[in-house]
Amino acid sequence: MTVRKFRPPNRLAAMIKDRGGILAKDAVAAAEANVEALRDSSLAALDAALEAIEARFGPAASGRAGEDFETLYTMTLKVVDVSGFAADAGVDEAAVSLCALADSCAEAQAWRWDAVDVHLSALRLLRNVGASLPAEQRRGMLDGLHKVAQR
Repeated sequence: MTVRKFRPPNRLAAMIKDRGGILAKDAVAAAEANVEALRDSSLAALDAALEAIEARFGPAASGRAGEDFETLYTMTLKVVDVSGFAADAGVDEAAVSLCALADSCAEAQAWRWDAVDVHLSALRLLRNVGASLPAEQRRGMLDGLHKVAQR
């Protein structure tokens, strides 16, 4: 008895062996350039989102006690969405902590304004100088925010 082996042509293997396309390093450089083009508009959207949260939920907001928990959560998600360019400052992580706080307030059906105020202050600080803070100080702030949100 004779065994015959049959191998169908592998299209992917043929494409890999073909010359053409672009080099991976060139593709990465092009992708980085495209992302960099979004930096200014994303940071402007981040600042606008933080200002909007401050206007409705900050200590100076007169009607904040009547605001909805879901509104704070939704507004904070906008910060998370555009905070990728400020990730080295910790803004994204602080915003996630504020979302967790809004969620816990919703579960308790009661605002914890001291905790909201601390988060808003931390977000402002991290946005302004977070990238220049030593990593251990920034980490300490973020860990403190997580503890406040979980209390």
